Amino acid sequence: MRLVFAISWLLILAVAMLTPGDKFPEIDAFDFQDKLIHVLSFAILAFLWAGIRFQKKKQGFQKLNIPIVLGFVVLPSFAFELGQLFVPNRSFDVFDLIVNQIGVLLGILAYFKTLSIQNRLD
Repeated sequence: MRLVFAISWLLILAVAMLTPGDKFPEIDAFDFQDKLIHVLSFAILAFLWAGIRFQKKKQGFQKLNIPIVLGFVVLPSFAFELGQLFVPNRSFDVFDLIVNQIGVLLGILAYFKTLSIQNRLD
């Protein structure tokens, strides 16, 4: 079921990030709200894919499947941002790429923290 959520979230992000900018309502609640949205969006994406692609090793610790995380989390971040070059009222932003990767790291850390809590409860 987690795979369905991970794929669905990836598709939602693709649509949201590649939709023309004038199709979204103007909401300016605070400065840098778009960066917060980027961080949260990619943290959720990384958390979902991490839950699928971490495999338990015999020693009892978790191992990240780097190619899967790169392929389904990091590369889409770059692809979506580059794709915005061709979408009306959207633009490529290096800072968005940086913030996306911060979100990826936070999502992976959140997943490890969740595992740690689950292990303590078991």
